[in-house]
Amino acid sequence: MNTNEEKLKNISYSVIKDKNIAHQDFLYKLIIIGDTGVGKSCLLARIMDNDFKIEHQVTIGVEFGAFVTQIQDKIVKLQIWDTAGQESFRSITRIFYRGAHCVFLTYDITREETFNNVGDWLKEVKQHANPDILIYLIGNFCDLEDDREISREKAIEFCRENGIEKFFETSAKTGDHVEEVFSLAARELYLQQKEQADEEQREQEEKAKELAQKQRQEKVKLKATTTKEKQDKPKGCC
Repeated sequence: MNTNEEKLKNISYSVIKDKNIAHQDFLYKLIIIGDTGVGKSCLLARIMDNDFKIEHQVTIGVEFGAFVTQIQDKIVKLQIWDTAGQESFRSITRIFYRGAHCVFLTYDITREETFNNVGDWLKEVKQHANPDILIYLIGNFCDLEDDREISREKAIEFCRENGIEKFFETSAKTGDHVEEVFSLAARELYLQQKEQADEEQREQEEKAKELAQKQRQEKVKLKATTTKEKQDKPKGCC
């Protein structure tokens, strides 16, 4: 376990079921992308309403939801954007990469072609999203183990080759690992911002110390100069 994982594990959190809560201390935008039929909308329905429907209408454009959690003493809200997977909607959904803090690259473990297309989705992320966006690889339909076409090892290798640190297999049908992955994303985004704020505060404190030290040195220098001038000043005749 690396240092970052240890920090995430030690952060206290609890899920808030009231999605309409007005107050939040931190707000992050998370987008779910991937081919049509990989279960993006089902993941959203599961995390939003703890619900699953076998038949689901194809997403046109985007759908929107929220996930709220208390992390330490702060309320953190994820705005979740479920994007359409069809090529005809790509020009629309690309707009929603802007300002996103986290992306779930999603595929169906029982359909190899959806995994093969993840690389193309990742290219879109690199082209249109912020360079520091948090990327998770999500293999959905893990309840259909007998129909698996993509091994965990293959997915892990893809992550290794592309610098993706987080990989999960989920099931929108059973709920396996769904809340876990959204909770982890919220904690990781919170931790990133907190550490950035802490670093900025340390830098400001260091600059303040340096400024105070410089001012002290200038005062000492000025005092020494004044003393020398007094000593060098000619004394009047008696």
